[in-house]
Amino acid sequence: MKKSRLSRYALYIPFLIKQILSRHAPFFYSFLFIFLLLFLFQFYFNAGNVYASKLTAEQSKMQILKEQIKTELKKLKTIEAKISTVKALKKSRVKSLITIYSSMSPKKAAAILPHINKELAIYILSNMNPKTASSIISRMKTKSAIFFTNSIAGK
Repeated sequence: MKKSRLSRYALYIPFLIKQILSRHAPFFYSFLFIFLLLFLFQFYFNAGNVYASKLTAEQSKMQILKEQIKTELKKLKTIEAKISTVKALKKSRVKSLITIYSSMSPKKAAAILPHINKELAIYILSNMNPKTASSIISRMKTKSAIFFTNSIAGK
């Protein structure tokens, strides 16, 4: 580690004080003032350099974090796009199921719907034409008809 100029001259201070006080007291005070100013300036600029180096380190950390956030956002956007395509595909499949069960005879639909996934059956019945859904529910067993009626009503 380099020694600063002031620390090298610090060893000569007692000698200089003795020499100056013995000959020229006003010169000593001006020298002491200049020495003090140099010391304070060096301290001030070194403290500024430390602050500046900390600041640049923090800025570089922030830049790295920004890049990580950008990459994570890109990943999230691709995942969201995949999810939306899967949802759209699922919705189109369910719509086709609604069409299939609507075109089926009410007796056959009433026999099949209680045995499939309950949430899917409720969705199919609630998105059907009300006349078709009522004819299907009327042909179900009483227990199934009560369940689907209450589920569609939100109870």
